[in-house]
Amino acid sequence: MALMGLRRPVARWAKDHLARTFSTGDFLARLQRMDTCALCDASDKKARVITSVRPLKPGYHMVGRARTVEVDGDFLEVLVALREAQPGEVIMIDAGLRRGDEVWPQTGGLFGELLANEAQRRRLSGLVIDGNCRDTPLLRQMSLPIYHRGQHPNAGTAKKRGRSQVEIQMGGVSIQPGDFVLGDDDGLVVCSEEELSGWLHKAEETQELEGEILAHIQAGGSLFEKLKNLEEHLEDLKAGKPSTLKFRS
Repeated sequence: MALMGLRRPVARWAKDHLARTFSTGDFLARLQRMDTCALCDASDKKARVITSVRPLKPGYHMVGRARTVEVDGDFLEVLVALREAQPGEVIMIDAGLRRGDEVWPQTGGLFGELLANEAQRRRLSGLVIDGNCRDTPLLRQMSLPIYHRGQHPNAGTAKKRGRSQVEIQMGGVSIQPGDFVLGDDDGLVVCSEEELSGWLHKAEETQELEGEILAHIQAGGSLFEKLKNLEEHLEDLKAGKPSTLKFRS
């Protein structure tokens, strides 16, 4: 009887774990077809956009879960995080650069072609550093998405540990371990599972509608034929009334 009594919570845990796994996989698959602009629009501009970093080269589409790293100009913790990272994760590095404190080793390049190639070998989804990287001519030849603040030929130190899988800050934006990460040429967005649950379906609808409108324009139609309430919107704003511009499919 005691053994039978233990089976129920284990079964519940397994069911909940399986549901979360399917949910995560579903989100990641859907994000593969998503762009940052549509996700931001669906969030009513509440999406967490990291403006302090930019893509190393155009053409990236990065999707994954955040593995966070906090350091102070030393890349030893980046090495540890890389060793522990799982396929599909994005290593997110707060390099310790703060306004007024932009001196070496904080300004050093905290990864280059060796760490990046190991990340690619491990099938990580990308590297993001709110700080500097180096060996950029070689990094640009890689398919691995890399987002950075800048580059610096001098490496950081490798003498002290930082912290991994903790809340970090990038450009004033908070990132939690496990956050969903979406990056493309327009920028980098992070979302919790709860946020993504509320925004993703609307973002998909936005993408679909904009695709239809774009096809209409490219076929010779006018954008203004797809604006549902432009005149009313202008009149309402002139009268000081709240209004939202709407599109029609």
